[in-house]
Amino acid sequence: MHGRSSGFTLIESVTVIILLGILAVSVLPRFSGTRDYEIYAYRSQLISALRLTQQRAMQQTNTTLCHQIVVENSRFGVPDRTDCDETNFPADWQPDLTGAVVESKHNITFDINGNANPSIISFNGMGVPQDDCSGGCTLNITGEYEALTVLIAEQGYIRAG
Repeated sequence: MHGRSSGFTLIESVTVIILLGILAVSVLPRFSGTRDYEIYAYRSQLISALRLTQQRAMQQTNTTLCHQIVVENSRFGVPDRTDCDETNFPADWQPDLTGAVVESKHNITFDINGNANPSIISFNGMGVPQDDCSGGCTLNITGEYEALTVLIAEQGYIRAG
């Protein structure tokens, strides 16, 4: 009588090696750290800020309020809600719900349609983009390892590209 040997068969061993290879290629690089995800966080923040500004423009029709976002290389937001001509951020500017400052360690930049910054995106009372985004535009978010876009359609639809 032969004793039953313990261990894996050749087919089981090959299957395990293939599965480990698939995991190594697709899943494990995701655990490399947070730097790869920062660009997605900034894109989500930018989309939220744009949608909030658009909603404010449609709800607060007072023409003395600025419903715009100024985009610079490493930040976006509203420098002054009462002065729509102001496109420069003061030295002590702090972002609110419609703004963000990129930490230098993340190495992420913004631009609109590839143009030099600062650029302005404003919305009229119907939620239609104006200024540097009149007729629709593409906001580019460029990181060290990846580039993402945010698209604003001519009639105001905002989405990740």
